[in-house]
Amino acid sequence: MSFLNTVKKVPVIIFILSFTMVFSQQRGNKSNNANFQVNVKKLAGIVPYDSDAVLKKLKVKKSENKDIVERAIDHYNQKINELKIFNTDTFNSVKHYINQKRQEAQLSNDINILKEAKIKVDETLQPLRDKVNLEQNKLNKVFESHLNAKQFKTWSKYVKQQKEALKSKAPARPQMQNQGMRGSGMQRGQGRTRY
Repeated sequence: MSFLNTVKKVPVIIFILSFTMVFSQQRGNKSNNANFQVNVKKLAGIVPYDSDAVLKKLKVKKSENKDIVERAIDHYNQKINELKIFNTDTFNSVKHYINQKRQEAQLSNDINILKEAKIKVDETLQPLRDKVNLEQNKLNKVFESHLNAKQFKTWSKYVKQQKEALKSKAPARPQMQNQGMRGSGMQRGQGRTRY
């Protein structure tokens, strides 16, 4: 009789455990949303460079060229830091705007809110990106005139990698309900393995 009572309680226990797991996952998602951080400086394309890392990457041997590279990077970083300081209010307002729109998109399950927000953020940050690009071009010209062709090519690749790294660290979009349905349809057949 006690075995029969235990068997009858198993579905109830499974239900309670699954409910507890779902609830804890939802709480975890809410805490993740609270910890969501936006680095607007990265969205603006601001990349300070480490002169030691650059010298090592470019394999600059001559002390004269080392001095030129270090001075050029120091000057560039100084200008970038000035842009950061002068645009602190812009960074804060864009960060607040992104967080607000992200929450709206999650509550309404409307991804168009994020698309519209991205357009607005891009428009807001474009003047700053233009200034960053201007300083980057000045730095590139100094390097082009003082480095050999191989070093300058390495530098160009390094800059591109740094810019790409900023894009790859962009925050993931919140998942909407209809996205999960499309994703599951795409994953059919992926579990099959060939022997």
